[in-house]
This record gives sequence, structure tokens and C-alpha cells, in this order.
Amino acid sequence: MKKVKYVMIVLLSVIFTGCSTGNSEQQEDSGIQSEEQYAENENDSIVYNEYSGYWSYEGKTHEQILADGGIELSCTIAGDDQFSGTLFSQQEITQRFASIEDISGKIEQEELYFDYADDEWGNSGTLHIQFLSDSIYVEVLNYKKAENGSDYGINGSFELIREKEDIEDDDNVVYPSYNSSWTEEEIINAVSERSQYYRASAYYSEIIDYWENVREVRDISNLIEPLFETDKKYYTKEEFEDEPRLVIHLAKNEIYARHGYIFTNEDLYNCFMGCIWYSPTCDGSDFDDDVFNEYEKANLEILADLDDL
Repeated sequence: MKKVKYVMIVLLSVIFTGCSTGNSEQQEDSGIQSEEQYAENENDSIVYNEYSGYWSYEGKTHEQILADGGIELSCTIAGDDQFSGTLFSQQEITQRFASIEDISGKIEQEELYFDYADDEWGNSGTLHIQFLSDSIYVEVLNYKKAENGSDYGINGSFELIREKEDIEDDDNVVYPSYNSSWTEEEIINAVSERSQYYRASAYYSEIIDYWENVREVRDISNLIEPLFETDKKYYTKEEFEDEPRLVIHLAKNEIYARHGYIFTNEDLYNCFMGCIWYSPTCDGSDFDDDVFNEYEKANLEILADLDDL
């Protein structure tokens, strides 16, 4: 299976402030706008929180970028005047990735300039980001290749459009659960198909960060395998005590998820629906915990005692 980078989705904030310009009393009375007034009114009409979300070349989803290559800007808009975000790129053939993180600065007249020192390959330059009516245009200026560097990294210009991953309202959706006989193409397609759920979970950013920086898992195996082998081995309390609260909470619930339990909690449901090993088959009212084996019963007791979410 291809090894692919799963980058943590970082929360971004964007803010815009118009600059007011003094105008003569005569202009105000006559209703004639100066060029400064016109520009101010034009800028005031922009609602920057509408740019919140994920933008990519050709509108590819994150999972499609991981599989086929591409570039993505992820951003969240707040109510102030500052932008922060991450630009991520992955090559199709080599699967090598690059990213520019902690992008920040003030948007002025629908554009932002940001100097960066490293795109994870040692290259540097200036990002010029323009907020257009239905796209975001990104170009790299003053590009400087790292000394003894490779051809990898982020360079050039890109027009990015919004990724559309709205979850369809379908209470009876059923996906087959992963098995080892699946081809690589079947795995990638399944991950892409379910990505809308994974991203919709409030746990998305934290669990991706955990897989990336604690488990050091940088491919899609986090969507193919559960967090722990709680159905195959006995764990001790000490093995879980240093894990984040969310991981303990998910580890407890994935014992149920492994047996097709359908969660009424939306974030749990979406989180597990994003994992291709999960297949929701049993309503909570019909679930019988006699399906648990001895490993699961023992581990569930430990995790239930530690779970305080």
C-alpha cells in the first residue's frame, strides 16, 4: 500500500478591517464618493468568514490529494483581522509532501503576503494569497531553493477552489468494512468516500494530531486499523494512563464499534464512520454485550474506569 502523508488539519483565523479615509463635507452632502470611500465600501462588502474551510486545486478532497497528488489550503475564519493557516502539497508519483505552516498576517485589499523560511525541504520564499470571488489564488514569490536541496517543495502558482464534502442525509447508508483482500484502489476509494464523515467529527483535528505526532503514523493506516488491539490482547491500566483523554474515550467506544454498534453521539458516529474497518449494523437498543470476548471485557473495564469524557 502506498505510504501517504496525513497532515494535521490546523485551525486558522482570518480577519479584515477596512481603512477609513477623511472626506469633505461637500462630498458627503452631494453623495459623490471619493476613490478612497469607494475602495472602503468595496472592502466592507467582503465577508471573510465565508472563506472558512478547505481549498484545493481542482477541488480535490484531502484524501484524493494523498492518493493522486495536489495542493490544499486549509483555513478557518474568525471575527478579527488576522489570517493563519497551512498550505499542504503532495506529489503524485513520489508521494513526498511539503507544507508551509503557521501562515499568518493581516489581509489588506483582499490579499496577504507571508514570508516563510522552510517548506519542510528547506526552501524559502513569499506567499502571495489573493481572495477572489469564488476561489483563492496562491503564488510563491522570491523563491529560494535550499542549498544542496532537491526539486521537492512548494513553488509556482495555484488557483484553489472550495472542497465540497457535505454529508448526505441518509440514515440507512451502509458501507462494507475493510478486509485484507481489498486492492489498493479499493482502499483509497473507500477512504475517500468516507472522508466526509471523518472531517465532520469534532475529534478530527485532535485524533489526526495524535496519529501524526504520537503514533508517528503518516499514512492512511489510521483509517484501516483501530487504535488498539483490545480484541486480541490484555492491556494494563498503566498502558493507558498516559494516553490523551480523547484517545481513551475512543479506545473504549471502538470496542463497541468493532461489533457494529450505531452511535447516537454524532461526533463518535462520524469519527468511526471515517474508519473503513467500521460498519454500523446494530442499534444501541438491540446491542448485546455478550458479543465481547474475554480480552474486550477486561480492557473495557479498564477503559471505562479511566474515561471521564
